[in-house]
This record gives sequence, C-alpha cells and structure tokens, in this order.
Amino acid sequence: MSGYITRDGNVIKVEGALDDFHRFLSMIHSAVERKGYQDVVLDLQQCTSAFQNSMLSVCAQIMAYRNSGIDFSLIPPDKRQLSNLFQNTGWAHYLDPRQFDPSNFRGHSRIPATQYQTPEEQQAAVNRIVNVILGAIPDLQRSDFAAFEWSVNEITDNVLVHSESSIGGIVQVSTFQKFKKQVQFVVADAGVGIPKTLREGHPEISSDTEALDRAIREEVTRDKRIGQGNGLFGSYEICSKCKGQFAIHSGYAKLAFDNKSGLSISKEAIPYSGTLVVATIDFTEPKLLEEALRFKGQKYAPVDYVELEYEANTDGNIHFLMKDESPSFGSRVAGKPIRTKLSNLLSMGGEGKIVIDLADVPLMSSSFADEAFGKLFLEAGPVKFMQRFEFVNVMATAQQLINRAIAQRMSAGVVD
Repeated sequence: MSGYITRDGNVIKVEGALDDFHRFLSMIHSAVERKGYQDVVLDLQQCTSAFQNSMLSVCAQIMAYRNSGIDFSLIPPDKRQLSNLFQNTGWAHYLDPRQFDPSNFRGHSRIPATQYQTPEEQQAAVNRIVNVILGAIPDLQRSDFAAFEWSVNEITDNVLVHSESSIGGIVQVSTFQKFKKQVQFVVADAGVGIPKTLREGHPEISSDTEALDRAIREEVTRDKRIGQGNGLFGSYEICSKCKGQFAIHSGYAKLAFDNKSGLSISKEAIPYSGTLVVATIDFTEPKLLEEALRFKGQKYAPVDYVELEYEANTDGNIHFLMKDESPSFGSRVAGKPIRTKLSNLLSMGGEGKIVIDLADVPLMSSSFADEAFGKLFLEAGPVKFMQRFEFVNVMATAQQLINRAIAQRMSAGVVD
C-alpha cells in the first residue's frame, strides 16, 4: 500500500510506505523554494517501510539543500525495526547529521549508504563493495564478479565526471536473502542530470525521455575526450542479460527494465534534480555476465579486485591476511563470509596456493574455526584443500582449533 505524504507549513509527514520519492521531494521543494522555509522537519513517525532506491535519492537532495544553507531535522519512525534500518543504512545520518551519528553497521551482506566526493573516496567505496560481495555470494565466477565490479565502478565514476553534484555521490548495496544470488546497488547524486549533460554534446536531443534512451546506447557521451559513453550501456546490458532489473531517474524521465515487462521509458510529472541509477544483478547463471560486456562486438575483460588485491605479488600465490578480512573471530556468523570468500578465491585463483596468514590473530572461537575452515575443508575435499591452502603465522591455540574443526567435519561428513 502506497504511503500518504502531506505538508503542513515546514513539516513534511509520511504515513505508510515511503515509496514515492518524487512526491516527497516535491514537498521539500515546495517548502523551501516556494514558501521560503529555512528549516524543514521530516516527520517519519508513521512511516512503515522505506527502500534504498527511494531513500538514496532523498538523502542526496537533502544533503544538497543543506549545503545551500537549509536546515533539516528528522523525526524517525516509531517502528523499531524501521528506525534501526534508518540508522544502520546511514539514512538517518545523512538526513540529520546533528542528531544521528554515521552508521557503524558491519554486516556481511550489505554496505550502508556511502558518500564519496573524490576519486580516492570513490575507489575506496567500490573496493569495500566488491570485497563484501566476494564474501556474500557463493560460487561466484570470476568473469561475472569482474563484470559486477566494472559496473559499480563505472556508475559511481560517472557522478564525479559528469554530474557537477555539490555533494558528490552516494552508493549503497544490498543482497537479497530470498534470492541469494541477487545484488542491488543504487547510486544517487544531486547534480545537473543526464538530459542536461547529454545535450551539451547532442543538442538535437529534444526531450528528457529521448536523453535516457540515448544514454544506454553504446558510445553515447557528452564528450568523447572525457568518457567513452559505455558505463550506462554496459550496466544495462549486464542487468538485462542476467534477467535482473535496471532503472534510471533523471530530469522529467524514468527508464526501467525488468525481465517481465522489458524496457520502458516514460515521462515523469515531477522531475528528479540529479540522477538515480538502480541496478539489480543476478549471478544465478554462471558466466552470463561476461557475455554482456562487449564493446564494438568485442568481449571486454576488465582488471578486477582479485587481481589487484590478492594476486599482485611475485610468487604467483594469493595472500589472504586474516586480520584485514574480518573484524571478529569469535562467532559462526563472522566465519561464514570468510569461508565464502576463500571458496570463491579457490575457484578464481588458478593453480597457485592461497596463503592464509593468521598473524596478529591470537584468539579464535571453535565455532569460527569450524565455519571458516572445517566446512571449507569438506567442501574442497582433502586433496585440493592440502594442495591449495597454506597456513602461516598460526598461534598454537588457533592451530589446535582449526585441526579439531577439520577432524570433526571429516568425521561427520556433512556441511550443514
């Protein structure tokens, strides 16, 4: 059921689902631009649900307003689970940084909303995203992983290159528990929008809908000297070929693709001042994404995070420094993404060894050791495990726990 959004003076109130971000932002525009309020209250007490595609667009616009001197305060949802979501995702902080601290959420299947304003911050955000996905999605094909990384990198970089956004960009990533091999990433900015930037190089574009239609075509960009114009095209191809979803909101237009309805481009009555890109990628069918990355008919193989982060050494092995891979070694929950990541690296990393370095990891729980290494031993099989994995700098206590976990898994013979 759609939400009910109203404005009373400088107070904007949401009852029910916050699913119409265009209307919500129009209320803010009315309060600030038409009525001249310098302080706006966002009353979400009665809000019952919110999603990252809507919320990132709202966060980006409010951050831009704040940069221009407009003050915002948030009344968070009464619903405890939703209030926690606002804080864990970072939405609450970006809407009202005086009242709410930045998110300290460190889950294993999603990345909170992350602002970036420089190339260094953008690269750090992309690296964090792909590192989490490497430990969240099992049985990843390396070419598919590289295609996902390429798409996130291209879409986030577009913000810095083209948008002229005063707040830079915001990116957020979630995996879906119901569909365990689906990942959605959302990128929002508060810049000039795709229609305006494309018209700089293509003055013949007559409408915002035409601009979005052109934006997902190969080699369409405002200026070939600063970009090849393949980021949106390649990302659309990836999402459509894997039967995922893809959407762009910018100006007075919306472009949307899903496997059931296909591609549609429509005019919006209320404009979005900036660009919002929502991409849902499905990794279920192996090696499908690598076929999507073709430019001028040629398959493109980008350099990936695995090569740069794990393989960039002279001995040909993958070096896995455990202290940098997990904030905790005390639970089964913490061990699961380690096992998933090591399993993915095993399939991605050729024939070299995976050197697991436990330096500065003095303590480890038996449940962590079982989840990370006992189950990994059973999944890989004894011969492959001993051939491909090497442990170094292991404290005696940790070694005993790992040995015991492997022995118990061998005896039980199942991965539960």
